[in-house]
Amino acid sequence: MMIAINVNGCRVDILPVVKGLVSEYEKVKGCVNESYDTFAVSLGKEDIIAVGLRDELKEDQEIEDIDIVYLHYLGEFGDTDIPTPAFSALVDACNDLSRPVMALDMDEESYSAVYCELISTLELLKEGRLVKKALKKEFDMTSAEAFSKDWDSFVNNSKGFRELTKLREKYMANRIRLLSKDSERMLAVVETERINGIVSILKADV
Repeated sequence: MMIAINVNGCRVDILPVVKGLVSEYEKVKGCVNESYDTFAVSLGKEDIIAVGLRDELKEDQEIEDIDIVYLHYLGEFGDTDIPTPAFSALVDACNDLSRPVMALDMDEESYSAVYCELISTLELLKEGRLVKKALKKEFDMTSAEAFSKDWDSFVNNSKGFRELTKLREKYMANRIRLLSKDSERMLAVVETERINGIVSILKADV
């Protein structure tokens, strides 16, 4: 369900999506139209480029073990694919309209710097054991959205990863604020597990 919020006089429609679910492609594509003057997605600028070149990069794409487990569980709700079909849909639809897609998340250099600052060696070691734990854990499978949120809580359970998640949400909210200054209507496509944090930050300043 779309979440509408007024930011700096701009109507921002935030569309929650489930990462990896193929059925989200058509949902997003159906929301893209010329009534929006700005389109944004919860990716860094390099990731947006990679999504646009996904057919050329497919053979070189490596999938982390933890992502394979995530897609395995997500398959309970339909076909899955990478890169995230919802994000691919926005890039494809905007290409059809000859419109750019703006990045909401940090670029690779900024993210790497923050990651190294917040994530301890111990947390990195624990991250390596997540795959085995994930295979044994019982997740909330009542819906794809419920699962994605439960999965996010599981993989970002340690202090460093929680801080990293909050920092990303704050960064993306600030990007929405910045983009809204030159927009009248914006469509922002964001993974469902980041929605509550971003919207809370935006509403706090309304």
